[in-house]
Amino acid sequence: MALFPLSILANNSFEKSNAIHQSRVSLQEARTNFKTKIVNPKDYNEKPPIPPKDIFSLVYYPAKDGDMSAYLTPDPKDGKKHPAVIWISGGFGGQGGDDFWSPAPKTNDQTGSAFRKAGLILMLPSFRGESGNPGQDEMFFGEIDDLEKARQFLAAQPYVDANRIYLAGHSTGGTRVLLASELLTGFRAIFSLGGVSDVKKWWGNADMSFLPFDTTNAEEFKLRSPGFFIESIKTPTFYFEGEEYYSTDFNILSSMAKDKNIPFYSNMIKGGDHFTIIYPITELISQKIINDTSEKTNITFTQEDIKKIEDSL
Repeated sequence: MALFPLSILANNSFEKSNAIHQSRVSLQEARTNFKTKIVNPKDYNEKPPIPPKDIFSLVYYPAKDGDMSAYLTPDPKDGKKHPAVIWISGGFGGQGGDDFWSPAPKTNDQTGSAFRKAGLILMLPSFRGESGNPGQDEMFFGEIDDLEKARQFLAAQPYVDANRIYLAGHSTGGTRVLLASELLTGFRAIFSLGGVSDVKKWWGNADMSFLPFDTTNAEEFKLRSPGFFIESIKTPTFYFEGEEYYSTDFNILSSMAKDKNIPFYSNMIKGGDHFTIIYPITELISQKIINDTSEKTNITFTQEDIKKIEDSL
C-alpha cells in the first residue's frame, strides 16, 4: 500500500494560496491530445497474494494494456443485487505483498474493511504497471482509464447493483478518485480521503527522480492535479482530511464549487491526521451508502456527522 514514505510528503500541501486558477477546458478535453511521457519507468512486479476465499476472490478485469488484477467480494449467493464500492488505497505499486484481509488498527486501517463489514460488495483494483500488471505505471494519469474498466467489470457482476457503485480512496488513492470525479460519470458518489489538489506542490522538495513522468513539462503535473479542473466534476464528490494535514486549497475549491453549483464538498476533521480519519469516515460512508436507496443519491454529510467522527478519534 505504501512503497514510498508518504509521511515525507504529507505536509507539503500546506502552502497557502488565495485562488486556484481553473483550466478553461475540462480535464477530459485537456487530456485528449496529450500523451504522457514516461522517462523513469517503475518496476512493480510483485504479484498480489491469494486472499482467503470467504473474503475476496482474486479476479482480473480487461483494460487497454491487458488484464489487471483486483480483489472482489465473492457472490453472496442470495439472489440479490447489492451496492458496491471500489476502494483505492494509498501508496505506490499496487497490492503486491500487501494483506487487505487481516485486521488492521482502527487508527490506520487502509484496507477498506469498514465497507465489507457493513455488507457492501468491495472491489480493490490494481492498475497498469502495478502488481505485475501489463503496461507502465503513469502515476495519476492512465490508471484513471483502467479504473473505468474496473467499474464496468464490477457493474457486469450479477450480484452487483450497477446503479449503486461508489468510489472511495485514501492518500494517493484519494487523488486518483478526485481525478476520476473529473473524468468519469458512472459512479453514484465519490469519496476522497486525503487526496491532493496540486501534485507539484504536494511533492514539494522531495526527490523528483522518483516520479515516472517528465517533470520538466509543467503540463504533466497539471493534468495530474485535480485542483485545476474542479469545474469538471459532475458526480457528488466528498473530500475529507484530518486537521493535521488539511490543505487550505480545499477551502478555496469548495467555495468555488458552491458559487458555481458544482457538487464538491470539503470537510476538515478536527483532531484527526492523515490516517486516524480513515476508519471512522469509511464506517460512516458505509452507512450512508446502505441508506442511499432513492433514484438519485441522497448522500450528504452534516456538521453533526463530522462532529461524531471527531469525537470518535
